[in-house]
Amino acid sequence: MFGLYPAGPEWVRAFALGDCAAGDVQKALVDCAGFTIAIQHQPFGQHRGAVLAQFGQMLLLLATTPGTAEVAVTPTVQMQHLLWSYQQGYASQWSAAEIRSITGYSGWPELLTNARREFSRACDYVSSAMDGTLRVPERVAVATELNTSFPDDEDDAFYAEMAAVAASLAVGRGT
Repeated sequence: MFGLYPAGPEWVRAFALGDCAAGDVQKALVDCAGFTIAIQHQPFGQHRGAVLAQFGQMLLLLATTPGTAEVAVTPTVQMQHLLWSYQQGYASQWSAAEIRSITGYSGWPELLTNARREFSRACDYVSSAMDGTLRVPERVAVATELNTSFPDDEDDAFYAEMAAVAASLAVGRGT
């Protein structure tokens, strides 16, 4: 279904949806893995996949061919063109400023390292979402616990705890 994209076959990984609903996979990725929800546009053209979600420079595409139940992870169109240029020996045609303006990376070494890392992480997240093991990372769960209401002015336990924290920080600095 997804075929080849400009960056080549090593930059696309397809997953059979099986019993999973695409909307459930999308929701899990957005809620638990930091993906951004998408409007199902088709950046590579008709029947080349509709974007369900995006993770950095990686897209999660839903198959648009009738009767096909697949999703795939692949780089964005801009990243596809950069990777193709690099693989075909045209890397010197892109300045560091152009790479930075398109991707946010400082040059080819950073772009290639981070593209591989993002692609791998996105694939791992999709696989986990599809098998039901994707969970909110613990550090995110802790951050939501911090969003409690501000204590009353007369909350002596709160002030005692803050004083203890301040004292421990002062001891840590050697004061």
